[in-house]
Amino acid sequence: MTYPALFRLPLAAALVFGLAATAEAQPLERARAAQARGDLRAAQIELRNAVRDDPRSASARAALATASLDLGDGVTAEKEARTALELGLDQATGTSLLLRAILVQGKFSDLLRDFPVPPGPPAVAGQVAAARALAQLSLDQKDAAAASAEEALRLAPDAVEPHLAAAATALMRGDRAAGEAAADRALAIDPNSSEALLRKGGVLMARGATREAADAFSRVIERSPGNVAARLRRAEALMQLGDDSAARRDADAALTTMPGSPPALYVRAMLLARAGEWRAADDDLQRLGAQLSSFPDGFFLQAVTKRALNQQAGAEDAARRHAARRPDDPRGAKLVASMEIEAGRFAAAAATLGRFVERPDARPDAELFELLARAQASTGRPREAAEAMARADALAPGNRDTLNRLAAARMAAGNPAGAAEAASKSLEIDPAQPVVRELLATASLMRGDTTRAEAELKRLGDRDRSEAGGVTEGMIQLTRLDLPGARATLTEVLQDYPNSVLARLGLVRVARSEGALEEAERLLGEVLQREPGNTEALSFLSLAAAPGAPRAAEAMAVLEAAQKAAPEEPRLALTLADRMIRAGQAPRAVELLESPALRARGGIGISIARNEALAAAGRWDDAREASRTTLAEDPTSIQARVQFALLTSRAGDARGAEAVLQEGLRATPGDARLQQTLVSMIMRARGIDAALAAADRLAAQPGALPAAATLRGDLFATANRMEDAARAYADAYGRTPSSTLARRRAAVLQSAGKPADAAAALRDWVKQSPNDREALSALAGLDIAAGRLAEAEEGLTRVVEMAPNDATALNNLAWVLDRRGGAGAARARDLAQRAYGLSNDPETADTLGWILVRSGDARTGTALLRQSVAAREAARRPDPSATWRLAYGLRASGQRDEALRVLTPILAGNAAFPERAEAQKLLGDLRAGR
Repeated sequence: MTYPALFRLPLAAALVFGLAATAEAQPLERARAAQARGDLRAAQIELRNAVRDDPRSASARAALATASLDLGDGVTAEKEARTALELGLDQATGTSLLLRAILVQGKFSDLLRDFPVPPGPPAVAGQVAAARALAQLSLDQKDAAAASAEEALRLAPDAVEPHLAAAATALMRGDRAAGEAAADRALAIDPNSSEALLRKGGVLMARGATREAADAFSRVIERSPGNVAARLRRAEALMQLGDDSAARRDADAALTTMPGSPPALYVRAMLLARAGEWRAADDDLQRLGAQLSSFPDGFFLQAVTKRALNQQAGAEDAARRHAARRPDDPRGAKLVASMEIEAGRFAAAAATLGRFVERPDARPDAELFELLARAQASTGRPREAAEAMARADALAPGNRDTLNRLAAARMAAGNPAGAAEAASKSLEIDPAQPVVRELLATASLMRGDTTRAEAELKRLGDRDRSEAGGVTEGMIQLTRLDLPGARATLTEVLQDYPNSVLARLGLVRVARSEGALEEAERLLGEVLQREPGNTEALSFLSLAAAPGAPRAAEAMAVLEAAQKAAPEEPRLALTLADRMIRAGQAPRAVELLESPALRARGGIGISIARNEALAAAGRWDDAREASRTTLAEDPTSIQARVQFALLTSRAGDARGAEAVLQEGLRATPGDARLQQTLVSMIMRARGIDAALAAADRLAAQPGALPAAATLRGDLFATANRMEDAARAYADAYGRTPSSTLARRRAAVLQSAGKPADAAAALRDWVKQSPNDREALSALAGLDIAAGRLAEAEEGLTRVVEMAPNDATALNNLAWVLDRRGGAGAARARDLAQRAYGLSNDPETADTLGWILVRSGDARTGTALLRQSVAAREAARRPDPSATWRLAYGLRASGQRDEALRVLTPILAGNAAFPERAEAQKLLGDLRAGR
């Protein structure tokens, strides 16, 4: 006798029971039609109607259970399956439905407890044994799972389910060939089995047969258009094949069926990011909320997206969550510290790396010690920085050379005050050091003290001035917006030092300020010829190659040429791969990251990036298998563990994914990312109450704090229960006050429409920690939004004093001072120039350009405003206010026709922006020829 499949009960099969009943026929027929067109929710509604009309109908309840399972509603499916069995539904059919519903809910232990293999018909017993095998796999009981799968095959060798269980156990132990063979046997029994086709497609993707895998998934979709798993699997395959438009249609179809599906939202967010639609990608990632942590690349994608939107705080938070789960992993420690340094949190970076070095199981490398030295130098801790440099360079601390390296490390970390201090001490030991004096001049320039910088250079004769000194002189001129002078000086340096990277990078800044993008690309290519991993050059080119940028194709060509010349350079390869993914060329990124030159070099960073590229290309099963291998190579890598767990969850094995995370938490209970990922998975599988309970259990474990303190608030925020989130953060803050809790509480209060309470929460923390730059910056943002410019000026001034090269703080302070007017307005220009010299981004160009236009330098100011508007449009983040300022500058510089052309479109619609009335007046003046 043939029994229905354990994990596959098509609606049509359920409908065969009781179709003769006239009262059921119409809703059941409508349900069948809805399923055929992929509208599973409509099918479920019709089946609910059928059950309401005839609550004693076992067949209607079985059909409703099946439709609910297709929608991921395991609770309803279990209830209806149990009732159907009570009403006399065929035991095999009802048991199959019930077991599937229990598995979908992740109630693996319950299944093992309540469903021993029965002594009854072998077909039923085989289904139970197969279900037990899957439950045991999810609980990481591999030996028991293998035994159950063997028993299932012995009991019911002609059923699909035992073979699928055998495939799952084989794949879990890494035997891909055996797994595929088992899937083939299942398909031989039932060629139309959705589960068997999905399993087969996954194996095909794992071995690189992407087109064949897509065809397997298509067969499922042809029969069940609403099958979300098949839609997403095929989207993955299509992404690997470079057909992002078709992948997007599948993702959208999946979201039509299941609007809140986290995997579908994540796939679409990746596709949006690849297309450069950053705002839309960010919206989808925000909808995921805490569930984002269940995806291997979730926080990476969030960090990239936030950075593209210039939301630095969000980008840094996402990067920290990604890296903070395994403090014994050097790569994780370096990632956290790098993001902290980039954000200006040098003390946090030093603490992160310092804690790692002190671990008895630490395996630090030279790069880590150099990074530690940079971080320590940037916090004004010369001793610790000297020690780190000594360990990195085998030098004793405290001598002249160590001080010089310390000064260089501080400069590299963006702390020119610390660099000047170290350089001065070195010069006290030995004044005859021209290179160190030039470094002191450069540090003075970066601090905004151009007078001191020039004085230090004058103390050097022309004979003693080196490449660095000449570049510093050119940068002084650039800071003062003397573009012709800067060009002449830097060109002369390049003539004297033909291989100078610094001179070329200086000329890149000049060219960008003048709008000479082609020249900038050429110079950046020359930099990469000499230093293939040059961070600044890669950063410039990465931005220039963004989808929609005016010369994206040309910038990409420069990156590709450089990578071809230096195929073993990881930073260059990673930058190019990222650009390929964003440009919708994920398969090319995979090919690049799997190149022999990079693989020979090794490193988990390349491996993890390759896994990300596989996922971006839609090769989800390949990504999962590769992630499994990566984790096996380095079980201490939190990044690899989370990546593997998220891919496992996405493959439908939520319990297995949770087990992977629990294993990591046993070793590092205080890791924030592991905690976040775990509670997010639980929330997705079992709801917010279960997730909150899990969060409480985590927080009670030794070593789980302080990371676990945010979990309850994060879960409420994800559920859009902002007031509950604020209370949760406040309760945790009352027990263990921290900057993170204060900032998150302020954020949800602001979202809840309580800006005054948000500001009060931050002020309370700042009173306790007056040197918390991140909190001060966040508070200044709230003050600016509320019009409290004096308070914002005070807070930003403190930030700039602590971090004189924080371009964002400099820019914001310049904006506030300019807005307030009076005596501070004169200082605004200097601050804006320093900010622009440090970052060259649209915001700093906008601020400086606007100040220059209104102070009488319309030509230079307008060029900067033009640069700002062009960059925003390339990033698909147009700003009507910035466009209005450009139009104002164009008129001031005598370019009325262009001003009219620029201004007209932003006033054609109903776009609201603060300066709209002024823009309308300007438009009237331009049309009147004024």
